[in-house]
Amino acid sequence: MNKRTIIEIFGLFSVIGSLIFVGIEISQNTQAVRGATHQAISDQASELYIALAADERLSRLAYQMLVKNIERKELNTTDQMSLDFIQLMGFRRVENIYLQYKNGILTKDAVDRIGMDSYRQTFSRESWEMFKPGFDPDFIIFFESLRK
Repeated sequence: MNKRTIIEIFGLFSVIGSLIFVGIEISQNTQAVRGATHQAISDQASELYIALAADERLSRLAYQMLVKNIERKELNTTDQMSLDFIQLMGFRRVENIYLQYKNGILTKDAVDRIGMDSYRQTFSRESWEMFKPGFDPDFIIFFESLRK
């Protein structure tokens, strides 16, 4: 073997080694992004739960929606608005998970862990009908299929 062949073989192995290194780095970065995204979603839910637990009025409203399954007409307009904003925050959280899943950042398990029970309640369905025109049509189809 001449000197040029040895240099070319060494160069080939260097390129292959570099590609393997870059592949490993990309994989680790993807895992880190997924982990950070899962944590951010969990933090959002935790902040909502803390806010509800710390505020007696909001706790009462959440109880009425989740346990008593009330309709909007059973609340005054101020309570309706408070509960609507809580619902809208939840809809946007689900939309965020959907977009992250659609873009390949999150996997199917993130969608499976959304927890759709609260979105099946009467008040939540009424809020959704009010807010859904502000969402992307693809997300509307996705959300409504999950809610069934």
